[in-house]
Amino acid sequence: MELGIKKKAKHKSLPTISGFLSFLIALISLAGLNVALLIKEKVFPGIFIYQLPMLSIFLGIIGLFTRKRSRLYAIWGISLSIFLFIFTLLMVVSSLSINYKP
Repeated sequence: MELGIKKKAKHKSLPTISGFLSFLIALISLAGLNVALLIKEKVFPGIFIYQLPMLSIFLGIIGLFTRKRSRLYAIWGISLSIFLFIFTLLMVVSSLSINYKP
């Protein structure tokens, strides 16, 4: 009596739409912040610092709670958005540490 070998079906899990949108919005926000830094704008556009990363985190969290779907883009979108918040916070803290008057 021989044991039969079960072949695993190739099941490709599709990414969630909300996770993909989270990743895409985080990339757009990162690009907007980089453009604002490159052109040396005095005041950063608030949409690239607060609103788009918050939307990306919200969509990423929705993308994490799906079943039978890939969560890769949702995780990347959340991590990029958190990176943008941490980067902005560190830029503000380091700019406050500059002594203007000797």
